[in-house]
Amino acid sequence: MAARKVLIGFAVLALAVDLLARVANAFPPCGPKACSDEAAASGLTDDAGRACLKSLISDCHAGLCSCTGGSPPCSCVCGDGLCGPSEDCSTCPGDCGPCLPTTTTTTTVPCQFNGSFCFGSCGGSETCVLVDTILRTCGCAASPTCQSSAYPTCGGNCPSGSVCQAVRVGASTGCRCVVGTSTCASGTGSACTQGCQIETVCGTGRCPPGEVCLAVFFGDPNPVCGCVPP
Repeated sequence: MAARKVLIGFAVLALAVDLLARVANAFPPCGPKACSDEAAASGLTDDAGRACLKSLISDCHAGLCSCTGGSPPCSCVCGDGLCGPSEDCSTCPGDCGPCLPTTTTTTTVPCQFNGSFCFGSCGGSETCVLVDTILRTCGCAASPTCQSSAYPTCGGNCPSGSVCQAVRVGASTGCRCVVGTSTCASGTGSACTQGCQIETVCGTGRCPPGEVCLAVFFGDPNPVCGCVPP
């Protein structure tokens, strides 16, 4: 009697397993039946509807989406309420929801000298320019700047406390911002440059009209400097 019950139990279990297998085979997770709700959600019919269902099944088999409640859901058209694998907040916000706002942090570097040149921001329309001093500094000046004017008739804007001066250092010429507002004495040996020991110009003011400041390179054994004709 007990053996008979055991046999009956095995038979029932085998029948249940067979039934589950039949159900699974009848409704594969990526088959037409499983993906029918997603296809219906698209609202497409006839050839367009069949093409939609085909693409859903293909994407499902490829593992890109699910027709059985997984994520992301399979979808063939924006507007079906399903955020499919090819959709996101920017391409289909109605299905995927709005994109989250992004925050951008901007770091502003003030105008400064890095040992070789000026860099950084002045804010507004002003430009970061070099001011010739012994230690070399930078400041903000409105356009047009001194450095953008033409040698020897220099006349652009400089940072506060400095003036635009025509300068000649060896064979190099240009317009530079220098500290001071007084007028230097004419001729070499004047107080135009600061000690005539480094490449610096007119530390005490501008040269007389029609003259430029003759400066020298650092280490020049015979420094000659002052206000001279261009």
